[in-house]
Amino acid sequence: METDKVCPFVWLVREVRNMGSRVWLITGASGGLGQALVGEVLGSGERVIAVTRDDEPLHPLTAAFPGRLRTVSVDITDADTLRPVLDDAITGFGRLDVVVNNAGYALAGPFEELDDTELRAQFEVNFFAAASVLRTALPHLRAAEAGRVLQISSLAGQIGAPGMSAYTASKHALEGLSVSLAAELTPLGIRTTIVEPGAARTGFRANWASRLPGDAALPDYLPVHEALARSADAAARQVGDPARVAQALVVLADMPSPPLRLPLGSDALVGIGNARSDQLEELRRFATLSSSTDHAEAM
Repeated sequence: METDKVCPFVWLVREVRNMGSRVWLITGASGGLGQALVGEVLGSGERVIAVTRDDEPLHPLTAAFPGRLRTVSVDITDADTLRPVLDDAITGFGRLDVVVNNAGYALAGPFEELDDTELRAQFEVNFFAAASVLRTALPHLRAAEAGRVLQISSLAGQIGAPGMSAYTASKHALEGLSVSLAAELTPLGIRTTIVEPGAARTGFRANWASRLPGDAALPDYLPVHEALARSADAAARQVGDPARVAQALVVLADMPSPPLRLPLGSDALVGIGNARSDQLEELRRFATLSSSTDHAEAM
């Protein structure tokens, strides 16, 4: 009987706490990093709007955290459908605090062997869908004069690799958008961080590897296909732990002064560091030629 008297009070305290907890909007939520992040956020006592094509993998979390997870099953490339559905989910929770643009996939193959349909589809998911999510979410964050935007880019958003031109281009585009977006949103109380994970042990690499053609359409690119095959063979040996990436993202969302860019994983840290060092060295080496194009009176 003692327990029966206490339980309603405990339930009420939990409900009051949940009513004030932050609300996260996470795309690409049904697998890999997205699913790990949904679980981490729910475990920290906060609420989630999980956007995915298929919400079945999230059913156990829905049961484990009743009332704190809203799943939205929608094609994120269909902006006309996506926006009202997201608005309804945000209204249902009464607030929005953190937006995580995580949905994405990689199209692999030499550039000359990709057709326009494949290339445009890569940008529809990795870039334009993220833009649609932002167009829906930002009015809510601006109204609150607060919030966080976490743009999940990649190590590929800062470097390039043979056979990954489509994916790399889409992530560079997302980073370009995000840099300017951050400058626009910071004065409004909204902080933006571009997150650049390295390779993690999710199904991401296996997914693009499964779509690789069996042979090179153009013999000149056979070495590129061989390199992609070697990378695919390493699909289960990446250094990144998706659970730890999810933990880092929760820490990031709590930072009062978050960075504009945050590499995650030792491979991302080393790869981006090397790329920036090479860029600086090249900048210095050709500084004379670069500055030679100024008007004479400016020299």
